[in-house]
Amino acid sequence: MGFFATIGRGWQMSKLSMGVVKKDPELLVYMVFAGVMSLTCLIGMSMPQFLEMPWAVDETGAFTPAYLGFTFVGYMLLSIVVVFWNCAIIANANIRLTGGDPKFADGVSAAVKRLPIIIAWGIIAGTVGLLLKALEGAARAGGENGGNQALAMVIHAIGGFVWWLMTFFMLPHLILEEKSIGDALKSSKATFVQTWGENITSGLGIGLIAVLFGIPIVVLTIGLTAALGPVGLLFGALGIGLLLAWSNAAEQVAVVALYRFAKDGQMPKIYQDAGMPTYTFGNVTMTPPPTR
Repeated sequence: MGFFATIGRGWQMSKLSMGVVKKDPELLVYMVFAGVMSLTCLIGMSMPQFLEMPWAVDETGAFTPAYLGFTFVGYMLLSIVVVFWNCAIIANANIRLTGGDPKFADGVSAAVKRLPIIIAWGIIAGTVGLLLKALEGAARAGGENGGNQALAMVIHAIGGFVWWLMTFFMLPHLILEEKSIGDALKSSKATFVQTWGENITSGLGIGLIAVLFGIPIVVLTIGLTAALGPVGLLFGALGIGLLLAWSNAAEQVAVVALYRFAKDGQMPKIYQDAGMPTYTFGNVTMTPPPTR
């Protein structure tokens, strides 16, 4: 019964988190900026290869050390961009969930204030991401050596899960409490252990809602493409892009809501007003104190 109750709470929180994004559309604007900047990074990283520039590709078609270094820097920049705009969402969501009325500049200002630590964390997160991708590549390229392939798959799965666990609440501790990277990692792990069930189910809930919205977009795109050609594809790309931006912003809002619950012992008021006056960790029910 407790498991299904946790699923239900996660689903409800997912819908409420998406409602917060609807109420604060600047969160979507943050994600649009993140998407445009990320796409620019990816295009910039791939152009030397696509144009077969001599400094990027040698006579045999292999990548040069210079190009590998260039793509590494590009990947780090991409990671920093994602962290920066997610921090802006975290800051604005926290203002909304604590009773304020955030403006577009509030989140940007909070992220700029912590820019040095964001750059450092972006590089760390990007490097770990590359290492995990390398393990994934090794698992796929295992060939006949099944033992090494299986080992790479296990290390990749365990490493990815542990990294996700340790960093789930990383950004709230970095941007809202202004902690160092080391202290934020310790606090993130502790907060996750408190709220692990809701973390997982809220993420699944947001993903499922996104899929439910995505199905009609895909169907409509296919129909429009058959009738209008490239215009239909453009519609689909815009629709899926906005949906991804909405769901990612909602995930960050859910992180802040759980962070606030772990810190305050009660759900943010906007969640209480929507029918979540209490929340449960295991067998312990947390009840908000009476309003004075």
